[in-house]
Amino acid sequence: MTAQLGGDGIDTARKQAVCNPLQSQALLSVCIPTFNRRDRVAALVQQLLRTDSPLQICVHVDGSTDGTNEALAEIASRDASLVVTTGPNDGRGRAMFSAIASATGDYCMVFDDDDDLFTDRLPEVCEHLSQRSVDEKIAGFVFSMALGHPETAAEPFPSERTNLIKMRADERVVGDKKEVIKTPLLKRVAVPPAGRFRRVPTSLLWSRLAIEYDVICVNVEIGRKRYLPEGMTARIRLLQRQNAYPMLLLNLNYIKAFWLGRYRSVRFLGKAVLACLSFGALSFPFLLKRSFVRVTS
Repeated sequence: MTAQLGGDGIDTARKQAVCNPLQSQALLSVCIPTFNRRDRVAALVQQLLRTDSPLQICVHVDGSTDGTNEALAEIASRDASLVVTTGPNDGRGRAMFSAIASATGDYCMVFDDDDDLFTDRLPEVCEHLSQRSVDEKIAGFVFSMALGHPETAAEPFPSERTNLIKMRADERVVGDKKEVIKTPLLKRVAVPPAGRFRRVPTSLLWSRLAIEYDVICVNVEIGRKRYLPEGMTARIRLLQRQNAYPMLLLNLNYIKAFWLGRYRSVRFLGKAVLACLSFGALSFPFLLKRSFVRVTS
């Protein structure tokens, strides 16, 4: 159940998933990028496999050296619902894209290996997913995530239908949420930016979807967001600067969405314009090199 992912790893993962007919029966694919968190990710996977929900679990091991591969391979040998792909340590961005490429369920959910998932809520999640929408402009659903302390509840969504930029820009929704998106649509936008970047924000995918599609908001907490000291959130500003080009693409999408009338907040637009100037300047060496390669080739 383990495939080695190299430069064409995403295509390899996609072919591997399609070849297994058992996986196509899943309603929801839970996509988990992971690095050196063997115990946490193994516990999360086993927790998911114990549920009665129609799940597929797609884990990409991003060059872990702590025995994660072996632990997951042993689990996968006993349950075909788990798909494990591996590759060199290229960062969360590529690991996320590789996990999504393995998905064959009707819907996809990207889930971080350091967060808690409330598995008793999964039947309710699957019930929503089973209600087929006749509106082709609905990309999927957004569920709540509890934040930090167990007593802290997430604020309810202010509207039932929105898009993934308007939700933040106009409706002032804050904090991490959990997007569950139709797999074909998610795969369409899960295209890595040109170049190799260790961090690609998941919000880049959501911004691509929001240009054209809406989502349904569901006020059900399906997990708890945790911010571990060694996690990416603790050094997010540095990672954004080091991986400026994906951030530039994200904010260009925000500007495009405003132009297309997908949200109305001038304040949010202004922040996107300033971010484009900042990340554009940081991306200039990469863009210059990319242009030079194109000309010389």
